[in-house]
Amino acid sequence: MVSLNTLCIIITLTLAASCTLVSALSTRREVLGTAVRSATAAGSGVLVSSSLPSSLPIANADDDTSSAFSSYQVNPDASSKLDPKLTSIDPNKLTQILSKTSGNQGGAVWLGEHHNSVKDHKLQAQFIQNIYQHRKQQQKFGSSSKSNNKMAVGLEMIQVQFQPVLDRYIAKQISDEELKEQVQWEKRWFWSFEGYLPIFQKCRELNIPLIALNVDSEDLGLVEANGLPGLSRDKLQKYVPDPNGFAQFARNRYYKTYVDYVISPSYELHKEMGILRTTITGQLLEEDMSFARFFSGRILWDESMASNAYRWVVDNPGGLICCLVGADHVKFTGGITGRFQRMAKEQLDCTSVILNPTLIDTRPSGSVSMLSNVAALASGPNDLTLQLRYLKEGVAVGSEESRLPESTGGVLALADYLVLSDS
Repeated sequence: MVSLNTLCIIITLTLAASCTLVSALSTRREVLGTAVRSATAAGSGVLVSSSLPSSLPIANADDDTSSAFSSYQVNPDASSKLDPKLTSIDPNKLTQILSKTSGNQGGAVWLGEHHNSVKDHKLQAQFIQNIYQHRKQQQKFGSSSKSNNKMAVGLEMIQVQFQPVLDRYIAKQISDEELKEQVQWEKRWFWSFEGYLPIFQKCRELNIPLIALNVDSEDLGLVEANGLPGLSRDKLQKYVPDPNGFAQFARNRYYKTYVDYVISPSYELHKEMGILRTTITGQLLEEDMSFARFFSGRILWDESMASNAYRWVVDNPGGLICCLVGADHVKFTGGITGRFQRMAKEQLDCTSVILNPTLIDTRPSGSVSMLSNVAALASGPNDLTLQLRYLKEGVAVGSEESRLPESTGGVLALADYLVLSDS
């Protein structure tokens, strides 16, 4: 069993390995907009896609609640060419892929959203209904296991203390408004309840359980103020049932690359915006939250969501949980998806989908302005970063050796699939 002190030491070591990017970030931001296209030649491992295919199959919208969309598979490339590709995939085929789980083990689908996007929420509701119908049909016409029709929807926006409220809602014991009030939505999530309501209503109509995934904000506030030692052993166990795996995950070389590209720039952006003086619960801090505590809160958030989804699948063999989470937690493996895969030990399916990806999603936080992102969206999300290259153990970042193809340790794909609304 890994002790709490050991976990803190591992976090410190991970941060030390990532500090080069943090200290040089302001300089990097100034040039990243023009340098990103030459990143492959420079050996940094940031791979940029070509434009999306011009001729694509499109899913038609059957009613007002559906959305026409195009879908793509991300094909990473860890060879010396480092040339990832996007290939179009028929939307109906994608639904079939997302609906299936291998054998009787079950798995998870992660639908990475933008919390304020009506388009994303329409797609989520559509996928949930289509996956449910497909799995029900498969069971009707002969499935290898009667348990294969089990399905749930996991929610980042609901904290684990409110699971009984979700259960009462699905059982039709409380109303939509009572759901909003009893999960303390306006206090704990901030984004529009109405945007998610059609999803909740669809799950209630189909009797699909809703599963709370997120850390209770009271506990996250303790970590942001005091680090992981701010939580009692019992509270930490609630979110981190696998402390050994949690610690080992931070030691991976690829995770250091993920921290440099995703978490460190996010911290710097929060700092520039002046929002590091308060915890998520509103507690005022005497100085900006340190990166170590910001990092601790972020990985606890990811670990909680992964472990709660994993627990549901283990308790429901052959079941599929479709999780609605922010795209930032899904991209490049180092957030929720890699943690779920670690827990599953390749025995459960794990599929990641990013809905309506943009330049902002695939570049370090703060490196793409909203204005340039709007311009990019006008012609479709071209030039997305499709994968990150990480180095073999023992190869120093920035060294001449790091530029050699044989120094590649592997790549982190943006996601398994991308989905774009056509309206």
